[in-house]
Amino acid sequence: MNNESVKKCVLSVIGKNRTLTVLLAASAVFRVLLSLAPPQIMRVIIDRYLAKKETSGLFFPAALYLLVIVLTGAVDFFKGWLLTFFGQRTMREIRYGMMKKSGALPSTFFAENSPASVSSRIMTDVSNVDVLFSDGLVSMAVDSLKLIGIIISIWIFSFRLAIVALCLIPIVFAITRFFRIRMFSAQKKNLEQLGRVNGHIAESVKNILMVKLFSKERYMEEKYCRELSENYRTNSKVIFYDSCYAPVIQIIRAVVISIVVILSAEQIGMMGISVGMTAATIELISSLLAPVEALGMEIQNIQKGLSGIKRIDEFFALPEDEKDENFTAEKVISACGTQAAVYFKNLSFSYDGKVFVLKNMDAEISAGESVVIAGRTGVGKSTLFGLVMGLLKPTEGEVLIGGFDASKIPDREKRRIFGYVEQDFRFVPGTVADQISLGDPSITPEKISEICSMVGLAESIESLPLGYDTVVSSGSSFSWGQCQLLSIARAVAADPKILLLDEIAANLDSSTEERIMSVLKSVSSGRTVLSISHRESAMLGCDKLIYVEDGKIVAQGNPEEILSEIKSQ
Repeated sequence: MNNESVKKCVLSVIGKNRTLTVLLAASAVFRVLLSLAPPQIMRVIIDRYLAKKETSGLFFPAALYLLVIVLTGAVDFFKGWLLTFFGQRTMREIRYGMMKKSGALPSTFFAENSPASVSSRIMTDVSNVDVLFSDGLVSMAVDSLKLIGIIISIWIFSFRLAIVALCLIPIVFAITRFFRIRMFSAQKKNLEQLGRVNGHIAESVKNILMVKLFSKERYMEEKYCRELSENYRTNSKVIFYDSCYAPVIQIIRAVVISIVVILSAEQIGMMGISVGMTAATIELISSLLAPVEALGMEIQNIQKGLSGIKRIDEFFALPEDEKDENFTAEKVISACGTQAAVYFKNLSFSYDGKVFVLKNMDAEISAGESVVIAGRTGVGKSTLFGLVMGLLKPTEGEVLIGGFDASKIPDREKRRIFGYVEQDFRFVPGTVADQISLGDPSITPEKISEICSMVGLAESIESLPLGYDTVVSSGSSFSWGQCQLLSIARAVAADPKILLLDEIAANLDSSTEERIMSVLKSVSSGRTVLSISHRESAMLGCDKLIYVEDGKIVAQGNPEEILSEIKSQ
């Protein structure tokens, strides 16, 4: 059982990088202290030197002021690098854990959740967690300390100025939150609308032949204009809030600085501070607004990050498939020789727990037997294959492979037990050899070459520019029939003892079908074969026919007798 969580992933990264964690904390504190130094140095320069027109000794405080600014930039760089480092390591740790978790989830999870929603959890939610730590908690802690330090510095100059600063903080924070919330909402709507615009473009390009054939250019153009106009409206809102925010903050800063200058004037003297203190206070007040503005954004990032953490932890908490590590391929294959290779025992299955796809199925398939499962489209034949391979777990009853529960066989053992030939061949990134081996080191180049010769693909592959090392990502290099032969080669590469064929002759011409059937006859020797087929020739050529209607087995046994009975009905 995977007991991962975001907290464990973060603690794991910190535990592996303790020294860098201490350096990050130290750099954050040092950065706060450095930010308080320039106003104090500026006060000394003005009061002790410039106000008295004294230039002797001015070089040292001026150089110190420059050094502090340079050090501040260096510390910011170092702190930023550490935050990025931790963020990337944390994202990698979480995403690795999520990918590991996804491999342990039942197939029903992926049937119920779209690829986009799963991808969103792994990509978007994890990115939000990265923002939480890099631009959220750590930055918020730094800005909070900086804010406290600035208030203390102003208080040292004048408690009256400190009171003004304290009154300024909630005003700026409220304005920041007001604009940030609305800007975030506007950005979200704008991105959604932009997705619709891009989707319309992709749809138009994909269906361009149909658009031209039915003269729908005008219709598609009008639809695009509507989507584009809505996108313009949502984008205008983002620009409006973004444009208004900076001037508002600048006006507040200017008003406060003006008030400080007026109250500090010699004729009024309400603040009781020197010219240097006034200049330093103006710089501090200018600096005061930056962390307040940042806090408004950081709180928003924290909210997004906490939402991401919740969704990721919910993902980690999902129930997993239960596997028995003792169910090795050797044990299962050996047991198939002494008892039924495949046994459906009072089998029922439902995807949602309400509507049953399969109901009360009982059947035995012996080792080496060739069985065809037939029936109308939608009666649950492909679902039955998923149950045989343990990808789905029965709602009721059992599916036993040599007496072992199919759903508990570890995934790493399955390829030596099952060979699955689908209707459509799915390419993986990589070479022609990778399409067959799928990265399994036990399937050597010699083995791949031998299998391709067996299925009649060796000549076609060797004619490619780099032969078996030719990189392919789609079926452009292979015809439909050759893709089916590749699928057969992939299925038998690990020498499985049970072969499952899912309507592989569909969409093939008679000549190609004859070739495929010849190859299948050759590779099926010595294996237990389960086929899904609607073709009468395939049914008549098997040892046993299992006919399914409405999720139930209505007939099983001699193919000729069953077909004769069905035709007579």
